[in-house]
Amino acid sequence: MNKVARPGQGGFLLPETMVAMSIFSAISLALIMGFVSLERNFAATTDYATNHTDAVRISDYLALDLRRALSVQTATNDTTITMPPYYDAAGTPQTPRLDGEGGVYYGTSGSVVSVRYYLFDGTIYRRLDSGTPVPIAENVKDFNFSVTDLGKVVTTRITFNPIFLPGGGSHSTEGTAVYNTTLLRNTRTDTGGGVY
Repeated sequence: MNKVARPGQGGFLLPETMVAMSIFSAISLALIMGFVSLERNFAATTDYATNHTDAVRISDYLALDLRRALSVQTATNDTTITMPPYYDAAGTPQTPRLDGEGGVYYGTSGSVVSVRYYLFDGTIYRRLDSGTPVPIAENVKDFNFSVTDLGKVVTTRITFNPIFLPGGGSHSTEGTAVYNTTLLRNTRTDTGGGVY
C-alpha cells in the first residue's frame, strides 16, 4: 500500500538537515574567524599607533631640550640636561642680554634650568627643575644616552616593549628602538664651558 502525502505534513529529511547544518557551521566559522582577525588587526594597529606617537613625542622633546643644552649628565635610564632659562616662571620668553664678553644670557647672568628625563615603571618622565613630572612615553623597556665627539653630540636610544604579539609569539624587542642624534649647539670649544 502506498502512502499518500497529506497537505501540511512536510519537513526536511535527515540528509537535507545535515547538509544545511554543515553549510551553516562553515559560514558561522568563517564569520567568527573574520571577526577575530579584525579584532586582532585593530589591536595591533592601535598599539603600533600608540608606540609610534610616544616615539615621536619623546624624540621631539629630547631634540628640543638637547639643542638648548649647556651640559648633559647621563646615567642608565636617567639623564639631566642643563640649559638657559629661556622662559620665566610664568612662561613668558625672556629677553636675551649680552654679558660683555661675547656671551648671551637669559634672566639673571649664570642662571640655568635643569630638565630631568628618567624611566620609572615603564614610563619616561620629564621634570623641569623641581616641578611636577610629566609622562612623555609609556611602555618603555630602556632609555640610554651616549655623549660623543668631545661632548658635542648626544645619541639617544629608547627601546619600547612590543604590546602586540603576532601569532602569540615571544616578546621580541627587535625593531622597537628609536634613535635620536642631536648636536649640542651651545657647547663651545674655545671656552671652558658653554656660551653662558
